[in-house]
Formats: sequence, structure tokens, C-alpha cells
Amino acid sequence: MEPSKNIVRGMLAFEELLTEYPEWRGRVVHVAFAYPSRQGLAEYLAYGAEVEHTAERINHAFGDEAGGWAPIVLSVKDDWVRSLAALTVSDVLLVNPVRDGLNLVAKEGPLLNAVDGVLVLSHEAGAWEELALDGRGAVGINPFDVAGTADALHAALSMDAPARTARAEALRTAVRGRTSADWWADQLAAARR
Repeated sequence: MEPSKNIVRGMLAFEELLTEYPEWRGRVVHVAFAYPSRQGLAEYLAYGAEVEHTAERINHAFGDEAGGWAPIVLSVKDDWVRSLAALTVSDVLLVNPVRDGLNLVAKEGPLLNAVDGVLVLSHEAGAWEELALDGRGAVGINPFDVAGTADALHAALSMDAPARTARAEALRTAVRGRTSADWWADQLAAARR
């Protein structure tokens, strides 16, 4: 439940996807693992309430109880095993922080994914420059642009199998080629300049 992780805008982009591209209704689910953080701070508690309200509103507006489809599955319980399982089978991984350091999930996702999932990544994530790969890796987004993020989600979901495979392989190669220690060394070198 970190405001910097941009969870609410991610949900709003998913809502925009369902509005602008209704063919995805009943076919895709936005799974959001928003684990509690800094629960002693009022602004974090308020943000958590906003996340939950947004998920409930979208589920009410678009869900199909008779068909058993809820557009958003929100989990606010820390469940490491479930998170790993989700990364393994996700068709699209949206990582859209407004500002972030390395953002390890952007690197973990492509390594764990077994279905050539597409990484949709904020230009503000620390891993963006490394994972963009001149348009061959992550699909880039402005984390403040809800409509643009919805379009990127649609493009990722619509991507054909050969394109998904090529991107996934390029991302796995890039991630294996640089460790977190490399990133940290780059940060220290930049701080010394």
C-alpha cells in the first residue's frame, strides 16, 4: 500500500481498458497484491482505503456475479508464495510506480514468468532504462497517464505469441546480464560524481 506504487492509477487504467476495449470484459482479471505498509501513518491508511474503494467500485460497475467474474482481485495480505505464483502465470505484469528505485518485481517477473508475459513498465521505475531494450523489452508508460496505460495494457494483451516470446526472451537475457549489485554500484558511482 505504497502511494509511490501507483496502485489506484493502475486500477483506473484497468477500468479504462474495460470501458474502451469491452472485448476484454469477462476475459481478463487485474490481480493487485497491495501488501500493508507503514500502517501507523494516516496518509498510508487513507491510501489503503482509496485502493479498496476503487477496487470495490470497479467490481460493482463491471463485475458479473452470475458469471462469477470480478474484474479486480485485491489482496492486502502479505502472501509471498501467492505473489510468486501470480508472476509465473501473468499474461501482463503492470509495474507503474510514480517514482521508484530499482523495482525488483520488474526484474523478477520476466524471470519467473512461464507464459511469456508482457512487462508494462513505468518510465519512472529504476529498471526502465535497463529493460526498455530499444522497444524490444518492456512496454513503456507514463505512470500518470491513465488512458495511455489502458492502451498499453490493450496492446500487451493483444500481442501475438511470437512478439510476446521475443520480448520475454530479451527481458530474461537482460535481467540475467545485470545483478542488483551492478545496479547498486551504478548508484554509488553516480553519487560520487
